Amino acid sequence: MPGVVVATTVSPGQSVSAGMALMMIESMKLQTVIRSPQDGIVDRIHVKEGESFEHDAELVTLSEEGR
Repeated sequence: MPGVVVATTVSPGQSVSAGMALMMIESMKLQTVIRSPQDGIVDRIHVKEGESFEHDAELVTLSEEGR
């Protein structure tokens, strides 16, 4: 199911903890918060606010802290 990025709440280089909100997406008129699955550092954000994406798209890449 395709979706649209409503908002990003982090930026590259930012340290995040497990459960922290990374972005909000909308699909089928339902908004969902995407949360970090682990502690780490935001390496790259692959989509911009307002941009559409497919269901299997990579949205954010995290790297382990200290790497």
